[in-house]
Amino acid sequence: MAAEGTTSFEPHFFSSLLDQRIAVASWDKPGVGLSEGNWLRQTMMDRTVEARRVLQLLDERFEDKEIGVLGFSQAGWVLPSLTRADADFLILIGAAVSWQDQGDYFTRVRLRRAGLDEQEIESALAEQAIDDEQVFGKDATVADAPAGTSPDRWRFIHQNRSADARQALSVLDLPLLAVWGSEDLNVDPHRNAAAFKDSLGLRDAPTRIRIMPDATHGLLKAHAYNWQLSEDWSSYAIGRFLVEGRHAFAPGALDQISDWIRELSEMH
Repeated sequence: MAAEGTTSFEPHFFSSLLDQRIAVASWDKPGVGLSEGNWLRQTMMDRTVEARRVLQLLDERFEDKEIGVLGFSQAGWVLPSLTRADADFLILIGAAVSWQDQGDYFTRVRLRRAGLDEQEIESALAEQAIDDEQVFGKDATVADAPAGTSPDRWRFIHQNRSADARQALSVLDLPLLAVWGSEDLNVDPHRNAAAFKDSLGLRDAPTRIRIMPDATHGLLKAHAYNWQLSEDWSSYAIGRFLVEGRHAFAPGALDQISDWIRELSEMH
């Protein structure tokens, strides 16, 4: 399995797959770790091409082996453009369908947790939409970048803010497992799961769409690890995670992924 858009909890996630004799190949985004380049200069299609190249390399190296691809969060705008010519199956975790909707949800949750009422939140979102169009919209230039936003960050948002996976999902021919945590603070689990179902329509490829109870954006146990950003974790949560390891994930979250892969393998 190839994994795109990996996260800080990946070692525990991947070790659970390795225990089930499912090999994993993962890579950093350009400019992360020892990887060269700058991922902020990529469009979502650039990242699709990158994933396709990785999958081609794996296919050349491991003949007659089923190769799937797994991605987190932003991978929802990247991996649905792959086809059966690229991989044998697709797994998405915490995937967003619309960039705009995801941004509104993230902000809405942040403001609600900060104590604002619904009217104040709607007003703030309306103002933000106007501001975003002025600084990141079609006619905006890097000179419009708000204070504290680097030119690369501005360019990334400017190029990708219209990202929407619906069209790619409507023609997706890969077997798909899509999972969200019920307590996801970054991506609306219910709205996005419904959008996946509507966009996928009727198709022959095996499909499983799940919302895991008491689970975060990354499928960790929500009652212990639910923050929007990893840098917001309390010192207690960090220590607990180091002790719990793979047991920090919501019950059944890891098993359902390895079980689904095995089920697909048995079908072939």
